[in-house]
Parts: sequence; structure tokens; C-alpha cells
Amino acid sequence: MARPKKKSTRVRRAAKPRPDRLVPRFIGRLALVIGAFVIVGSFANSFLVLPVQSWFGQRTEIGDRQEELDALKEATDRLQTEVDRLNTPEGVQQAAREELGFVMTGEDRRVVVGDVDAPLDLPSGWPYDMVEQIVRAREIEAAGIDPNSATQP
Repeated sequence: MARPKKKSTRVRRAAKPRPDRLVPRFIGRLALVIGAFVIVGSFANSFLVLPVQSWFGQRTEIGDRQEELDALKEATDRLQTEVDRLNTPEGVQQAAREELGFVMTGEDRRVVVGDVDAPLDLPSGWPYDMVEQIVRAREIEAAGIDPNSATQP
């Protein structure tokens, strides 16, 4: 036979209403929207901003390298012109005269250094007095005067 149900002697308290959600609906949606913006922003940065910056940097680098290339081409052209000039007999002869001091048979070479009439204003004192004496001796020698007959001050 079936047992009759006993009435519980426990007193039931009025239960507090428990929220159905751990996070309120508004805050959850707000967090979801913010998360979506962060993800979209990350993708935009990765696939748009960084490549565009890299592209502009590469364009600047290409411009710099193009300037270097133009300067090197100009230098190469100057050197090629010099090579072409030196490949002629006149060019070889001129280079030998200028760079090696070559003199053809029957020619007389004279090297003039500085201005003969340049003033010699040196301070007085030990090394400068000796330099003035050497210069005077060279002037007398160049003028063709006998150094023994010239008077020294």
C-alpha cells in the first residue's frame, strides 16, 4: 500500500529572486561590441596600416637609391670620358706630361711655384729669420748676382 505523504515540518523561506544571468545584458553586449572593435582594429592595423607604412618607407628608400644610382652613373660617365681620352695618342701624351712630368726630346721644362713678387711678411724670431735669409739667398741666385758680392743686412 502506498504510504501517505508526510507534511514537512520545515519552514520554507521566501527565496530571493536569483538573476538569470551572471552579467547584465547591457554590459555583455557592450563588452561584445568593444571586443568586435578591438578585433576589427587589429585586422585593419595588420592588413592596412602596417603595409601602407612599409610601402611609403620603400618608396622613400627607392628614391634615395635612385639618387645614388644617378650619382654613380654620372661618375661612370666622367670616368668613361677620361678612358676614351686616354685611349688616343694625344691623351696618353698629355697624361704623361701632367701626371708624370714627361718631357719630349728638345723640350725644356720649368716649374714655377708661387708668385715671385709675393710679399714675405714673417714675424721676427728664430725660425722665421732663417727662412728670410734663405729666401733672400734664393732671390739673389735667381737674379744671377754673385752671392759673395751681395751685401747682407
